[in-house]
Amino acid sequence: MNNSTSPLIGQTIASTSIESGGPEQTDFVQLLKEHNDTPDTLYAKVTGDRIAEVLVPFKGSRCAHYGFGKNRNDDFILFRNGAVSDLEPVALTTGGQGFAAVKRFDILQPWSNKEYAICVSPADSGCKHQWLPEHNQVGTVFAISQRIFFDDDENADWTKDEAFRPVQSVRIEQRMIGVHPDEPSAPLAEIDCTHTVDRNGVSVHSVIRWLRPVSIAAGYGMMFPAVGTFIDKLATGLGHVYEATATDRSKTNLIEDDRSLSYAVVHTPDGPDGEHDTIAAMTVRDIAATFRYGQAGRRRSGSVVWLEHRNESIQKLYPQVYDNHTVQPGETYEASGTYFIGELPAAKR
Repeated sequence: MNNSTSPLIGQTIASTSIESGGPEQTDFVQLLKEHNDTPDTLYAKVTGDRIAEVLVPFKGSRCAHYGFGKNRNDDFILFRNGAVSDLEPVALTTGGQGFAAVKRFDILQPWSNKEYAICVSPADSGCKHQWLPEHNQVGTVFAISQRIFFDDDENADWTKDEAFRPVQSVRIEQRMIGVHPDEPSAPLAEIDCTHTVDRNGVSVHSVIRWLRPVSIAAGYGMMFPAVGTFIDKLATGLGHVYEATATDRSKTNLIEDDRSLSYAVVHTPDGPDGEHDTIAAMTVRDIAATFRYGQAGRRRSGSVVWLEHRNESIQKLYPQVYDNHTVQPGETYEASGTYFIGELPAAKR
């Protein structure tokens, strides 16, 4: 672990404080927005039933490529992946012009949960704890309604697009219930989740309302999973840099614990497609709610926010907001933040 000042600090940045009188921090999402030429026009398409992709240009034809899609065994539409692609024009079979994406490299780990992951069982039931949403092919989150909007126009039946088309925003709104597979007729929670994609990145807002006493073995909100072949360092808004190359399932506890509101994953070696000039950022919104400041039942051993060195495929940042805790009916957990992929040449220093 390297605790020296982040190489990303020292640029012309927008700084903010997590609370009145708190230290100034680097907001990496804002930093990327200031250093990238992100137009108002982005490109989106529906690729299947509750599956969509969005391209957000950040340098000419180079784009952040974001994917969204439902789980295989439940209904939750997750922020499925984040990559870098090039935008290319294509001729439509119906005439006219559309757009296609040529992927260059992945940054955010596909299929790894980002919004929330909470391991639950009905309190005092003796049932095995299961994850909200689906983990290990066990479905637990099911739709009441799921809607997608391109520029406030709803695609009510998720009609598949032939190619990407220009838009200014994409919004996915979900209302769901969370259930335990052993007691599917007695929901544990109501879950609302909204994803909004525009020139400012991918914004996520999740609200979980507990409907009955629920035992939570572990729970996370606003996670940051990076592809192992991309990330080799994690930087925080408070100026620390952590090595992210171990692959032995070890964990790194963050010195700043839960006080950093922004994080960046960096690729420092040269790469054939500009990997060393590209970073991905995550900034937490309403950090007090997302990290459950001052509330019982957060991680007890080690820092609340920690980095897992799982294997060669993935390094993942976990804010562990629940740890062996029982919630009561009427309690609410709310998590929100923004992800952004863009270019910052200083990332190679």
